[in-house]
Amino acid sequence: MRTPGRERDLIAGFLASEGVLERPEDLLAVEPCRDPSGRPEPNVWMVSVADSVVLEDGQRRAGYVGSSCGLCGARTLDALDRALPPIVPWSPLAAPLLLEGFVRLRDRQDLFRHTAGAHGAGLLAPDGSLADVAEDVGRHNAVDKVLGARLREGRYPLEDPFILLVSGRLSFEIVQKAALGGVGAVAGVGAPTSLAVEAAERFGIRLSGWVRDGGASAYA
Repeated sequence: MRTPGRERDLIAGFLASEGVLERPEDLLAVEPCRDPSGRPEPNVWMVSVADSVVLEDGQRRAGYVGSSCGLCGARTLDALDRALPPIVPWSPLAAPLLLEGFVRLRDRQDLFRHTAGAHGAGLLAPDGSLADVAEDVGRHNAVDKVLGARLREGRYPLEDPFILLVSGRLSFEIVQKAALGGVGAVAGVGAPTSLAVEAAERFGIRLSGWVRDGGASAYA
């Protein structure tokens, strides 16, 4: 279940969060399959990966991209510890920077403005600018789109400092995606789950929630 648009970014980001893709060189192509008449099939896609990408038995599974929460894939907190890239460090997050970041995120959420039915995710730079914004019915998908775009651009894991902004509750999966992408800070307008806080503390990620009403709460 996803909002149409930016399928290549969504697929790249999802496969990165599943540990299938670790660097831009792992991804060769993402193209829609074609029906018997030769027309592109919008909901069936083919991913070509480098020969160096080897799926372990635990990764050979049927899966899907969903908008809901729940531990996505086979990764757990302990399993993530062994395969994370360097995390770009952040000093404590300033509430004014986060509040202004979410104002700018909302200003660029055209789909939400028309429907009130879409989440947003964005990469906030230290100067307050947004490097990218994506919308989707699911906030996990929106995060996959912004991180997948960086992978497809050859800039993954991230080496520049960014705060991952999410227009909703902060689950473990959100922190997982940030950690695998080298993102050192995550903020949301909702509260984090206890597992999200535990993961952020273990991985050295700054985690802020309840960014609203003129303030923010620091959880990790």
